[in-house]
Amino acid sequence: MRRAVVRTAYIAALLSVALAASFGRAQPAATRRVVIGGSGDVLFHTRVVAAAAANGGFDHVFSGLRTVISEDEIAFANLETPLSTDHAPMRGDPPRLGAPPAAAAALNRAGIDVLSLANNHAWDQRVEGMVDTIAALDGSHIAHVGVGPDEDEAPGPVIIERNGVRVAFVAFTVILQGSPGTRRPAVRVSMWDERRARRVLGEAREQADLVVASMHWGIGYRHDDRSEQRTRAAFLVEHGADLVLGHGPHVLQRVERVPSPRGEALVVYSLGNLVSNQGYVYRRGVRERSVEVPLREPATRDGVWLRAALELREGRVAIGGVEAVPLWTHNNYWDEERRRAPGPDIRVLPHHEVVDTALRDERRAAIEAVLGSAVNLL
Repeated sequence: MRRAVVRTAYIAALLSVALAASFGRAQPAATRRVVIGGSGDVLFHTRVVAAAAANGGFDHVFSGLRTVISEDEIAFANLETPLSTDHAPMRGDPPRLGAPPAAAAALNRAGIDVLSLANNHAWDQRVEGMVDTIAALDGSHIAHVGVGPDEDEAPGPVIIERNGVRVAFVAFTVILQGSPGTRRPAVRVSMWDERRARRVLGEAREQADLVVASMHWGIGYRHDDRSEQRTRAAFLVEHGADLVLGHGPHVLQRVERVPSPRGEALVVYSLGNLVSNQGYVYRRGVRERSVEVPLREPATRDGVWLRAALELREGRVAIGGVEAVPLWTHNNYWDEERRRAPGPDIRVLPHHEVVDTALRDERRAAIEAVLGSAVNLL
C-alpha cells in the first residue's frame, strides 16, 4: 500500500514538473485572420440616379450586391461621385457628377464599411459638396478616407477592427480635376506625394496590424497596368502596405502576390467599376464603332467583388486566399430606346443572376483572362 502511495506521488511530481515546463515554454502563436472585400468605382451618372428614382431608390441599384458581401468581411469601394447636387450634374469628358445624399444609406445597407473619396471627381460639387458627402457618410455609419481637414490628415489612416485585427486604410489619387471653388477649402483631397505617403504608411503601421492602401491611378479603359502603377505599388508595399486596392481605369486589371518586408502582400491594379452608366450601348455580337469607347466598352460593365484573406502570425503576413465574385451591371438602355421599358433600370448583378447565359459566359471568360492566376473566380 505504501509503495502505491509513493508511486502515485512520484507520478504527480513528474506531471507537475512537465506542466511547469510547458507553461514556461513559449507556445506557437495563434494565426489571426481577417477578410477584406472590395470593388471599384461607384459612378452615379445621371442615368444611374434616374434609375434609382424610377425603381424606389438606390437599394434597387445595389440589390444584387447585398447577397454577395458577407458580414464578417471589411467591405471597401471607391466613391467617385459626391453625394450632393447643388451644382447640376453635366455630361462631358469627364462629366460633372453628383448624387442625392440618400445614396449613402443604400451603400450601408448593401454592406459597404469604408469608402475612398480620393479620386478625380472629388471636387465635382465643389468643397461644399464634399462636406455634404462626408456628412451623409457619417450619418450612415460608413467610414471614409482620402479627404481631411488638411493635406497631412487627408490620406488617413482610418482604422477598422474586425475579429480582433486592426486594419488601417489610407488613400491617394494621382489626378484631381476641377476646383474646390475657394482658395481656403474646409477639406483637402489626398494627392499622391511620396514623402507624405511614407509618413502616413509609417503611422498606419504603428496603429494597426494590417495596412490597406487605396490608389486612384492608371490609364482609362486599359487592361494593362502601367509602369507608374507598378513603381508606386512597390513603394507602398515597401513602406507598409499589405494590400493595395487600385481603381480609376474603369476596367479590371490584373492581381498579383508580391513579397513584402513583412512576408507577403497583394496588389490589385484595378477593381474596375462597381456601378456606372458606362458601356450602355454594348450589345453582345454587335460592334458599335460610331460611339466613344466609354459608351460601348463592355469591360466597363464588368466588375468583381474581390476577397482577400490576410493572415497574421508572429508578426508576419500571409495571403491566405484570393477569390472574386464576378459582377455585371445590368443596363436597359436598348429596351428604353425601343420603348419596351417605362424608364431606366441599372443594377449590379452577380453573374448567377444574369439571365443571358451566353453573355454571362462571354464576360466571365473576359474577367478571368484579365485578373490572372492569383484569383480564384467563383
